[in-house]
Amino acid sequence: MARDTVLTISISYVLVATDMIYAQHLTSCLPDPPLDLLYPGVLVFAVGLAGNFYHHCLLSQLRTTKQGGGGGGGGEKAYKIPTGGLFGLVTCPHYLFEIIGFFGFAMIAQTVHALAVAAGTAAYLAGRSCATRRWYESKFEDFPENIKALVPYVL
Repeated sequence: MARDTVLTISISYVLVATDMIYAQHLTSCLPDPPLDLLYPGVLVFAVGLAGNFYHHCLLSQLRTTKQGGGGGGGGEKAYKIPTGGLFGLVTCPHYLFEIIGFFGFAMIAQTVHALAVAAGTAAYLAGRSCATRRWYESKFEDFPENIKALVPYVL
């Protein structure tokens, strides 16, 4: 991933986290919600975090290099269709689990702001996953038609 992309994404996450902490602070004087979603939210967040981590590990194992003619280890990167986990059902399961994690956080926070952040993240990553699926279709003639972009059997 390009350094400026990593920097942009990292800054975005820091700003969103800071903003959500501040929004949570502003709600401290309000009464607690009638239904406490803290523990289910922690569970949903943990599932999202674990799934995202697992699928990123699978993606990192794809980073191979085509060998150059001299056998010196240099060469160009080779792209592969990811396998394992939910990659047989969707092109971006790591995005799906990231969305699950954000909704888990929204359950923990129980604020409209946290829900809006989760919904915005879901919309953004849904668009990214559809674009990724189109990219795979353009690069691989044998890309399976039954693999969806983000949600198994649906999207």
